Amino acid sequence: MHNILIVDDEPLILEGLRSVIEWEDYGLRIAGQASNGEEALEFLHSHNEAIDILITDITMPKLTGLELIQQIKSFDSKMRFIILSGYEQFEYLKAGMSLGIENYILKPINIKELESTIEQIVEVLNQEDVEQFHAKEDQQVLRNNILNRWVTGNIDRQELLHRSKVLNISLDCSCFTVAAIRLITEHEEDEGQLHPNQLMEECYRIAVQSVAERGTVIVFIDMEGDLVLIVAESAEDENKEEMYCMLQQVQCEIMHELGKSVWITIGSKEYTFQEVPQSYKKAKSLYVDHLMLPGYPIIDVDQLSKMVLHEEKLEIDYEAFTKLLLSGEREAANQFIAETFQKLFGCGVITRIDNYNVAIELMLIAKNMEKNCNFSAVFNPLLRIHTIEQLLHHVQESVNETFDQLSLVSDELSPNMRYMVDQVSKHYREELSLKTLSQRMNMHPTYLGQLFQKEMGRSFSDYVNQFRIEKARQLLLQTTLLTNEIAAEVGYLDPAYFYRQFKKSVGISPTELRNMYKKEKA
Repeated sequence: MHNILIVDDEPLILEGLRSVIEWEDYGLRIAGQASNGEEALEFLHSHNEAIDILITDITMPKLTGLELIQQIKSFDSKMRFIILSGYEQFEYLKAGMSLGIENYILKPINIKELESTIEQIVEVLNQEDVEQFHAKEDQQVLRNNILNRWVTGNIDRQELLHRSKVLNISLDCSCFTVAAIRLITEHEEDEGQLHPNQLMEECYRIAVQSVAERGTVIVFIDMEGDLVLIVAESAEDENKEEMYCMLQQVQCEIMHELGKSVWITIGSKEYTFQEVPQSYKKAKSLYVDHLMLPGYPIIDVDQLSKMVLHEEKLEIDYEAFTKLLLSGEREAANQFIAETFQKLFGCGVITRIDNYNVAIELMLIAKNMEKNCNFSAVFNPLLRIHTIEQLLHHVQESVNETFDQLSLVSDELSPNMRYMVDQVSKHYREELSLKTLSQRMNMHPTYLGQLFQKEMGRSFSDYVNQFRIEKARQLLLQTTLLTNEIAAEVGYLDPAYFYRQFKKSVGISPTELRNMYKKEKA
């Protein structure tokens, strides 16, 4: 939408021009009006929006239309002018032409002539807007290209010095620090939300506004779609606290305006512009080597290197986790996962691979209990995970899917059979018989046994024995418990009897199965 200012000392002309043309049809808006030239100048100096077209009378008190145009030309070379006059005087027309007016229209105004003039002006303005947009876009593309080549070390020193002058980028500073800002998507985007590219453009706009007062901060979007800030400082300004405050402001503004979280990393301080790629590489490496911590703190590579020295080794009780899975204790298993990651938070600086190793181990223990497990569901999402919260959610979701898979069989059973199967899964370590269950269910044990045989296709004792053997198999593969400890864990009081039952069911002894598994892993 382009703006128009109307200037005339005749009130009827001012009001008539507002309604004589459907200005909005031409993409125009009457931004204001003035009754003389001085009033028009005051409006222009106090008005924030640019005026694109001025329609003015020639003969006015205090300041004529031509004098008004002359003064406007001194501070605005792009405004278009249309002169209105009650007299067809050659001197006025000649003076107006020398000032570059678009048309000289006589009063009473010929509406068609005015519309034709307006139409031509708008066409030129629109074309200039397009050309200006493309010129700005081309400049931005060139700037981004040069800055990306600079931070990746793919530009010659002389070329960078030359391009920096063209792009008005100062390289004459004592030190440079690169900060990288990555937009974090916690969940699937809702319909109607901005595309990630549009979001980053908005982040770019916010960052540029936030650092505008510091003329030595260069902002651009790199080839990976991250926002990059090159903070240049003079020797006396080596105050990292100021940079932290600036980055925190950017982070808060993005959260406030877009409702999005960002992860900010800071590279090393370098002392020549040729060493900027080293700072950029270190800032970006933090995304590869680490997951974002809760609360989205800014991560500084220098502080990180000092903190790693105090890192503690965390021991995870995977055997306890396995027992929770085998017992079907879903809530306790999820609590175990949450507490495990909470302990990881407290171990100083834990690398991404440290977190992944713990997560993968927990998920594989669960997946190995499924008959037809899908390991791609474990590994594929890891590529899209940036935060520890996301990793925790993924592990819990994967383990809960295992619980769901293990409970599918019981969901298809009758209420009586579901109860019996549930009792076996919860009390397989204890003494279990049709007699004890029939008392709880208030049914005759013989009749209950017949129902179980008919629906499950095997006797109750065979089902219990097979269930225990399967639990024992998992413990053999996932823990370091001794064979006699496993026997007791799954409800066999006599280790020799367990040994015979296991070999009969699996085909090999417990020790042979464990040794085979170790060879496969090796």
